[in-house]
Amino acid sequence: MSMFFGQSSFATYSVANAASVCKVDDDVDLGIVAPLGCGVQTGAGAMINVAHVDETSAVAVFGCGAVGMSAIMGAAVAGAKVIIAVGGNSKSLALARELGATHAINRKEVDDVPAAVHAICPAGVDVTLDTSGNQYMMVNAIRSLKFHGTFLPVAAAGCIDHFDVGGDIMMPMRTMKGTCEGESDPKTFVPQMVRWYKEGRFPVDKILSFYDFSEIDKALEDTSSGKAIKAVLRISKQ
Repeated sequence: MSMFFGQSSFATYSVANAASVCKVDDDVDLGIVAPLGCGVQTGAGAMINVAHVDETSAVAVFGCGAVGMSAIMGAAVAGAKVIIAVGGNSKSLALARELGATHAINRKEVDDVPAAVHAICPAGVDVTLDTSGNQYMMVNAIRSLKFHGTFLPVAAAGCIDHFDVGGDIMMPMRTMKGTCEGESDPKTFVPQMVRWYKEGRFPVDKILSFYDFSEIDKALEDTSSGKAIKAVLRISKQ
């Protein structure tokens, strides 16, 4: 189905090239493993493989859906000293704190998001990541950076009509870097995320909601409303 990246996800069996298959531990529920290969590795990988976040880093994640939450967990695993979650859903922001965010900003409750970020980190943050593709969120993400900071846009769609290239990018010497799927090697990174999950360091199960395949319409509805962060469908064995 095109709305799901043309992955033909809703099949009881599929053919995969051996190069696209990775082995995971037998004792982990495949319903938890399934999302790791796309949105979860996109967010976590962006922080770990692309931004190379460490204990000296301050980051801000714009958007608290599956990719954003995964970025927060990735930054937490990497030991980032400041992790700011920016979103518009108070329940999601509360969960972001549980997953490792040190601060949360509700964009619906502040007039100036970059100012709110700079109130936490006066110089700005090292890394911002936007999962929304919304031009206003992306510009806010850029303006929340410090000098030499890096902006990672990871949404599959979206554009910025205009922004101040000189004031927002050139003079502060900031970088906008395209990245896809967290620049991960799934054969090593997916098993690594599974190990972190088993160690209790990567609680991806907290962002998952499970549905029987017959509940697909409800899964779509809950995803659209924000009730479900990451819906996982289970196809019953015949």
